[in-house]
Amino acid sequence: MGCAMIETGSSSGTLRAEIEALQFWRGPVALRPLVGGLCNDNFVAQDSSGTYVVRSGRDIPIHGIFQGFVQTAMRAATEIGVTPALRYATPNITVIDFVEGRHLQSEDIRNEAILTALVGRIRKLHDGGEAIRGSLSYFWPFHVVRQYVRYCLENGSRLKDEIEVLGDHAASLERMVSPFRPTFTHNDVVPQNIMLNERGQVLLIDWDYGAYGHPLFDLAGITANADDCDEVEPKILNLYAGGSHYELWKQFRLFKLIVNLREALWGAVQEIASPLDQEIVQAGMASIYPDQEQGYSGYTELNRKRFYRNFAQFKTLYG
Repeated sequence: MGCAMIETGSSSGTLRAEIEALQFWRGPVALRPLVGGLCNDNFVAQDSSGTYVVRSGRDIPIHGIFQGFVQTAMRAATEIGVTPALRYATPNITVIDFVEGRHLQSEDIRNEAILTALVGRIRKLHDGGEAIRGSLSYFWPFHVVRQYVRYCLENGSRLKDEIEVLGDHAASLERMVSPFRPTFTHNDVVPQNIMLNERGQVLLIDWDYGAYGHPLFDLAGITANADDCDEVEPKILNLYAGGSHYELWKQFRLFKLIVNLREALWGAVQEIASPLDQEIVQAGMASIYPDQEQGYSGYTELNRKRFYRNFAQFKTLYG
């Protein structure tokens, strides 16, 4: 998704004052809003020691976001070396290194050097579970979809006539999942959560869903959020696993579908649940998906269409 649903209970002025009072700063700190996500309260902060990104968040049960787990994931990812370093944290605020660079664009995954670096970063993350200290959640996308289906049905989603069918599709896909070994996973590998710094290094950001989970959910996320990139998928599996076979292909495509469905239903939930100012949401959508309707409904429809298109292909291949 574009970013996690992070809504602080503080007004802008109160939040700024809280950030400025952090004991991390060396001298006066200058803050400016960081625009580009769909819903986060983010700032760029500069003091005499350097430039940082400050993020404010709270627990959001409907999305399975709990700040203690988020910070556990951030600390582990920092130790592994796959993310801008976490420098300071309070229960609801994190300060991380600012990265000079840009977010990946969907077309970047066709660049062999970038794709190789991205898959390498994900593999390094998946192999780095020993860096986790403390409790961490377990992310199961099929459970997430079930939660979203219930929420949409109970709260009058505009998609109510097809929500149960989408839930049935998810249940049928879940029954096809093969045994696997859980790893440390990011679980939100969308282009806007991948940074390319000035040295050409790929870094993962936004750890709201960092957890133990299925490695293919991360890998499938690379192309599930891009269109017309079938030629890239064999390269992903070759880079990650050294090759591919029938069952691996089936599992990859299965998880690509559940990525699409999770993203679509996340948007549907946000259409109902988010009290965030629509101008903020529209600005975030415009910066990420300029060709789509500027709002949560645009995000919902983008991923809903992707799901149905990829589901038809999956049924043709696997029945």
